[in-house]
Amino acid sequence: MNGAAAVAEIEPWVILDERKREVYADDPYFWEGWASFAGACGGRPGARPLDRLTYLMIKPEAIAGRRIERIVEFLAAHGFLVTGHWPVRIGRHAARALWRYQANIAPVAHLRALELGVTAGELFLLGLVHPEAADEAASAAGLLHWCKGSSSSPADHSLRDLLGGQAAMLSFVHAPDEPADVIRELPVLCEPVLVSEIMSSLVTAAAAPAAGLAAQARLAEAAMTARYLLVPEHDLDTKATFLRMHGYLRERGTGGLPELARAAIETGRTDPAQALEVVAALEAASWLPLWDRIVTAAHLTDGLRNGRAMLLTPPQAERPGARKA
Repeated sequence: MNGAAAVAEIEPWVILDERKREVYADDPYFWEGWASFAGACGGRPGARPLDRLTYLMIKPEAIAGRRIERIVEFLAAHGFLVTGHWPVRIGRHAARALWRYQANIAPVAHLRALELGVTAGELFLLGLVHPEAADEAASAAGLLHWCKGSSSSPADHSLRDLLGGQAAMLSFVHAPDEPADVIRELPVLCEPVLVSEIMSSLVTAAAAPAAGLAAQARLAEAAMTARYLLVPEHDLDTKATFLRMHGYLRERGTGGLPELARAAIETGRTDPAQALEVVAALEAASWLPLWDRIVTAAHLTDGLRNGRAMLLTPPQAERPGARKA
């Protein structure tokens, strides 16, 4: 593979899984990201910088739930160096594109609830490199994929275990599964100029990871925690949220909520066949606090699935200590 954007095949050193190579070869987001990566490498992209770089997306609930300090501390403790930070906002179409190959297992009600949260405010992208990733896992992206833990059942001492979320979709962070996902996902989340800026930052830091990065984590933490002044704190606690929602209905009436939405709030559950109507009602109920609506929608739809298989199954997380063959 060379740096030309028109290349039609992806080599195994970029993506090992043959099925994923075939799918990503038809994905314009991947090729847009590849062009930026190749440009940052001076037209000669290689495995060494790709294996050392990754990113972490800080989701809006990490701001509302005041989890930023824990995230930054965790990254430092696990050897990740911050290359820069970039605030972005996304809409529902970008959210669906980001999780395109796994979102097909969820009904629309689940997706709408997810989008209600991820579009609720700013996200931050943290550029990351790990200078010793090849000694601990196949790549920095693979190592971070392991360290962050799954959204549904995070392992003990993983990042998501440390952050303590209750709803799987309110998982505080997103990280790519492997290096090729870094390439594909940045163009989903950012405009082309910003993709090039982030990629240049990552490739430069991957080549000399210790140079000039000491202050970047502090700058990123300061920028993100400054948003605490703009976003009201929320406990993100399901039980407490439903108690507040019950109180709103008693004190303010239904506010035009349809009966099935009111019943879902009162019982804490909904019929899957009615879930989309319930989520739509919560989207429209602007008289209710935003994060109470988000937590309610997340709880009501978190476990909903449609019985289909993922278009692409994520790779197994790489346990620290694994090495490339």
